[in-house]
Amino acid sequence: MTGPKGAERKAGRRRTQEERSATTREKVIRAAIDCIVEEGLHNTTAARIAARSGVTWGAIAHQFGDKDSVFLAVVEWNTEIYQRHLNIAMATAGASPAERLATLIDVTWNYINEPASFAFNELIIHNRASSNERIIEQQDELSNKLMKGVWDRLFGGFDIPAEKLETARNFVLATLQGLSLMRLITHRRPKFKKEIAALKQFAARMLAPDF
Repeated sequence: MTGPKGAERKAGRRRTQEERSATTREKVIRAAIDCIVEEGLHNTTAARIAARSGVTWGAIAHQFGDKDSVFLAVVEWNTEIYQRHLNIAMATAGASPAERLATLIDVTWNYINEPASFAFNELIIHNRASSNERIIEQQDELSNKLMKGVWDRLFGGFDIPAEKLETARNFVLATLQGLSLMRLITHRRPKFKKEIAALKQFAARMLAPDF
């Protein structure tokens, strides 16, 4: 019988310790996200994370530390996911502000509806109340470095006043978050195609010189 190590050798090489650690880390983060989404943050215990990931808590603690460090890793994971989405938006965005805005809204809407984003919001709401500074700092980084930074890069060449750009950004993000919440609490799981189309039109209007 060929074991895991034999299979690795047969495939051409053995995985490095770093690769194995990265695989374990991803399994634990995904398990924590699944726990938060399906069972709620308060029921996401160390034991539940270990059971879902198939990794012993001793091994998890060795790699992450405590449970709060696992939660911090979930926030960091979100930052990486959103960054990948935004990189796609910036690479494929059109020439006009309206085209760029439409691409950015589509990408942000897709991201907001991912399980990882839901888990991220749960953690932020909880830790705003408990004042977990590490996670709050990560949330601020996501907001400032990614959201604001990408908007500035996408629209900075159009001579749009910073105040107007900030207002449009806040309006877009608040609307998308609100639609996502509505989608969460209804059993029909609407896609809000008309609402998203209306958001693109009105947000583009907000960036116009005469608005």
